Amino acid sequence: MDNRPADEFAPESVATRILATHGKTFYWASFFLSREKAEAASLLYAGCRMLDDIADVTADDQGSTTDLLQSIKRQIGTRDVVDTHPVSSLFIRLIDRYGIDPVVVNDLLEGLIQDTRGVALTSQQALESYCYRVAGTVGIMMCSILGVHQRAAMPFAIDLGIAMQLTNIARDVLEDAKLGRRYLPFSEPATSIVRAADSTKQQVAQVIAQQLRIAESFYESGISGIAYLPRGSRVGIYLAATLYRAIGRKLKRNAYRWWLGRTVVSKTHKCAITVLALPKLVMLLCRRDAPPQIGHCTELHQNLAALPYVDRQ
Repeated sequence: MDNRPADEFAPESVATRILATHGKTFYWASFFLSREKAEAASLLYAGCRMLDDIADVTADDQGSTTDLLQSIKRQIGTRDVVDTHPVSSLFIRLIDRYGIDPVVVNDLLEGLIQDTRGVALTSQQALESYCYRVAGTVGIMMCSILGVHQRAAMPFAIDLGIAMQLTNIARDVLEDAKLGRRYLPFSEPATSIVRAADSTKQQVAQVIAQQLRIAESFYESGISGIAYLPRGSRVGIYLAATLYRAIGRKLKRNAYRWWLGRTVVSKTHKCAITVLALPKLVMLLCRRDAPPQIGHCTELHQNLAALPYVDRQ
């Protein structure tokens, strides 16, 4: 492990500002983590956000962007410290400090490289594999940051990441289509989604509804695995999951009208959700560490069989 102080990784104020600006739900939840864990989580979020910003380019720049992400992937894999990209340095130091598995970071980068090549997913397996790469991996990395290294905890962390990513995809259908990306397993191209004829609107809405139902199963599993976390981290992670879950539920209440733009949860709604969650939060704090009999539903990972840390039948 790297024993260097956290302020050598990146300025925490910058990372926290990135989280507050681009990850408002996670920023809210971070207030319920210890300062050390909140700062580490902010650094991880900042690194992931910077990678995501690199991947979000116009078609004219896709070749150079893919090359840059490949270079970052190589630098992290080889621990190249000469002319290293700042994001590479950040992840190398997070790996050293928190014992994050480099294979997981590699999978994250593979998912982002996939984004630069144009996305038109055609199956549920392809969608869930993508969600694993760009979000399930983050769940695994968060386990390391929070001091959880039990192999049995990882499938639950993967599930929570996948649930959040499915919510994210459902929320951002229109924005992604404008970037030429279609993550939903749907026959129409992204250009048709942007034009959004009435028939297409309803077809896409049906697919969104299906994905949010699937997300609910992943949320249930991921939340049940919170018992593996140290007591001091349970409240923050539970609130992050519950607040993000609320986005999909609000979209459902709005009859899946995705063409109206991104669905957001207001500060007032977040406060209400937090207050309503108090009984559950007390239970989480009082609950003992996860007993051995907590079982993971292997069916949730039937589309992820070849990926690291998944629950294989």
